[in-house]
Amino acid sequence: MGLKAKFTKADISKYIEQKRENIRSAILNRLELTGFEFVKLAREKTAAEGGFNDVTGNLRSSIGFAIVDHGSIKLENYEKSNSGTGGGNGMQEAKAFIATLSDKFESGYALIVVAGMSYAAAVESRGKDVITGSSIIVEETLKQAIQRLKSKI
Repeated sequence: MGLKAKFTKADISKYIEQKRENIRSAILNRLELTGFEFVKLAREKTAAEGGFNDVTGNLRSSIGFAIVDHGSIKLENYEKSNSGTGGGNGMQEAKAFIATLSDKFESGYALIVVAGMSYAAAVESRGKDVITGSSIIVEETLKQAIQRLKSKI
């Protein structure tokens, strides 16, 4: 005695689409958590911890992230620094930099993390950590999350 079940093509398509949406949601959620972890680490690192002095507030304000889903920015995060005298330029530079980078990800998903000020690399070349240290930490976290997601699929 067996149980017979009939599934239509529409039932199967609906099931597959729901699974696809669950995976998409899990990916975007992990990218969001990773992005927020990155900016928290990068923005809060002090000069005493190997970071940099933020005289104008622009460099720290230029640290941000965006999540791109098949060419469309789904989430962005920028924050004006409480240190320094300004910071508005930093946020504008980060947004502009992310806009130019996001065009390169027309398919798939991407987490873009930036320090948008043009002199960020020069500060890092002097031994100060702007975003490199935070990037290394969250890259490993993201790799582990992707492996866990793959094992569930």
